[in-house]
Amino acid sequence: MILASESGGTPQNSLQQFVQQLGMLMTTWQATTFLIGEYFSENDANPVFTVADGLIWLRQSVQRNSMVRKMEILKMRGQATLPGLHTYRIGSAGIEVFAPAGAVAPEQAAATATAPAPGARALLGVPGIDEMLGGGLPRGYSLLVAGPSGSSKSILAASFLAEGARRGETGVIAAFEQRPNRERNRLLADLIASGNVTLLNSQAPDLSIDEIVYLLIGEIRRHHASRVVIDSLSGFELALAPTFRDDFRESLLRLVTALSQVGVTVLMTSELEDRYTDLRFSPYGTAFLTDAIIVQRYIEVESRLRRVMAVIKVRASAHSDDLREYSIDADGIHIGLKLPDEEGLLGGRPTRKGGPRPPAAVAQRG
Repeated sequence: MILASESGGTPQNSLQQFVQQLGMLMTTWQATTFLIGEYFSENDANPVFTVADGLIWLRQSVQRNSMVRKMEILKMRGQATLPGLHTYRIGSAGIEVFAPAGAVAPEQAAATATAPAPGARALLGVPGIDEMLGGGLPRGYSLLVAGPSGSSKSILAASFLAEGARRGETGVIAAFEQRPNRERNRLLADLIASGNVTLLNSQAPDLSIDEIVYLLIGEIRRHHASRVVIDSLSGFELALAPTFRDDFRESLLRLVTALSQVGVTVLMTSELEDRYTDLRFSPYGTAFLTDAIIVQRYIEVESRLRRVMAVIKVRASAHSDDLREYSIDADGIHIGLKLPDEEGLLGGRPTRKGGPRPPAAVAQRG
C-alpha cells in the first residue's frame, strides 16, 4: 500500500503523487482502476482529474418530486467519446444510460435505418385525406395533426396504424394521455392485442427526452416497425420531468431528428385551442419541425358545430389546399366536400356568399 503522507509537499501535491504512483502500480499489474470521489464542481482544480485517464461526472437534480440523473464523459484518454449529458436511471438491474437524442453513433443509426424507396407513400387509411395529401404521406416524413378536443386526432392516428397493419407493416405508439382500450378506441386496442402495434406507455414521473427516444428506437428495432405515432405532444410535454419542459421546442426537434434517422414515418397529434382571432398551426411554434401538417377546426353554421380540416403543408410535394368538411361515426372519419357557398370559415362563423342566409322554416302551430 502507498500512503499519501509518505511524500512531502502540500496535500494536493501529495495526492497527485499518490495517484500517479497508484496508476503506475496498477498498470504494471494490468489492472483497470476506478477511483470514486465526491466533488461539487468539475471546474475545480484537482490533481486527480489530470492524472486519471478517464473522467466520468455524475450529477442529479430534484424538482417537483422528480429526480433527474445525468452523466457526462469529460475525458477518456486515447479514444473518442459521445459528447453531451446522458440521462440515466437506477433500477433493480443496475444503471441504464440513455444517449442524447439525435446523438446516435453512425454505426447504430445505419443498423437501424430502413431507407424508404424514392417516391413511396404511406396511406393514412382515409381515402379523402390521402387524396388531400397528394396520394398519401411520403415515406420517412413526420406529420403533425393539430386540432381541438374531440376533433378525431386519435381516430386518425389509429387509422394510420391500421392501414399499415393491412399492408403487413408493424407500428409503435407512444401514448401519453390515456391508455388505449376497447371503450375509448376499439380499433387501436385490437391492433395492440394482435401484436401489429406495440404500445409504449411509460408512467414514470421523471422521463427525459433521451429515455423516450431510447425506448422508441428500441421498440422500432425489435419489431421492425415502419410507422410511429406519438399521441399526444401535449401529454408528452406533461410526461417530461420539469427540468426538460423549459426547452420543450428543442426536445421536439431532437425527437423528430432521431426518428427521421431511422427512416420511420411518424404521425404526431397535438391539442390546438380554437382561436379565431389568429391562424395557428402548432401550440409550440414548432410547425417548421415537421414535414407535413393537417389542421382540424370547428366552425359554426346555423347554430351547429361542424368540423373542417385542411392540409397546411407537405414538404416538397403537391397537395390540396381545400378546406373540407368531415364527419365521425362508428366506422371512423369520412371526408365530405368543400363548402363552396361559405366564406370566412377560419373565423369560426362563416358567412354565406352573395348575401344573408335564407330564414329557417318555422313550424306553424295549429
